[in-house]
Amino acid sequence: MNPLTTRYLGPDEVESVASILTHGGIVALPTETVYGLAGNAFSGECALKIFKAKERPSFDPLITHVSEKLLSGRGGVLNALVEAGVIDRSTIAWRTAPQVERLIHTFWPGPLTLILPRGSKIPDEVTSGSPRVGVRMPEHVLFQKVLSLTGFPLAAPSANRFGRISPTTASHVRAELDGRIDAVLDGGPCSVGVESTIVSLEESDHGTLIATLLRPGKISRAALELALGIPVGDGVGLGEKNQKIAAPGMLDQHYAPVKPLFLYPGPFPSRTVLDSWIRKLGLNGTPAFLCQHLKSSECLDPEDLRSVLTPEADPETAARALFSALRSLDEDAAVDFILAELPENTEEGLSAAIADRLNRASVNKPLLKR
Repeated sequence: MNPLTTRYLGPDEVESVASILTHGGIVALPTETVYGLAGNAFSGECALKIFKAKERPSFDPLITHVSEKLLSGRGGVLNALVEAGVIDRSTIAWRTAPQVERLIHTFWPGPLTLILPRGSKIPDEVTSGSPRVGVRMPEHVLFQKVLSLTGFPLAAPSANRFGRISPTTASHVRAELDGRIDAVLDGGPCSVGVESTIVSLEESDHGTLIATLLRPGKISRAALELALGIPVGDGVGLGEKNQKIAAPGMLDQHYAPVKPLFLYPGPFPSRTVLDSWIRKLGLNGTPAFLCQHLKSSECLDPEDLRSVLTPEADPETAARALFSALRSLDEDAAVDFILAELPENTEEGLSAAIADRLNRASVNKPLLKR
């Protein structure tokens, strides 16, 4: 692709960002989760620019980000999304709308994406031809300022090359996409650090609501069930290359460093046991260790290269540090491969999200057997 001159803009330059987007450009924007590569969600041409810059396969759909102004609509958020052309009225059971509205008002704006029937203004390129669209209302003040200035929703996957480690700072975006996109809006580090929870909402044949968790994130299954008043099923599994997938982040290989990453299925044991495990895998060279918290690093030798996600076992701190830590270890010339331990709780909220991202980034994938 022909190189672009990528502009690097500060938080007081949102009007310049909005102008670039209005004229069909693509810009990396901060969200509370990770940096997103944004373009007009109503433009198939802009979507194609995003796919090209990321080297993203056409079967992997984009999430559409909408303005928080929709929360104040008199007819409710779902009706506002219909009127905006983002979702479709004819295939939503309005008798289940109160449950969905309750979910929206509980978690929006925030790190929750809902898969809903696609509206008339969303082109095939955004949804990869699917009749359904992922919709999110981001919490980040700069993203919302840009949305208020453009007047149209923004399609925005993570601002990195496809399958690579997601960016949580503007410098990460520069390393991935400099010369490929029009601009980067620097809003500092992301406060959550992992991508949004994704939930699919559909009607059953009997007109009841069916909710399925497609990607874990900060919003836990238990919190979703409390808001909806129904069980949330499990759709988190392996998506294979070249097949259509229901939502982003479901592919077998994703979020991956260049150097091979191997997962130890639990807290790190003694260094002797770790050495035996490394030999069993047939690994040679210098390892780096990704530790969930400070105590888990105590088994390592003083000279071992390591990154500790959190001093205490705090999932929020660990999630914020995850992608930056992976990127730092990956860029260390002394490192040949990375060994990471899984969080002790891999079932709920951010711990589940961390486990999911590490599994998809790893070579051995001990947990993704669904």
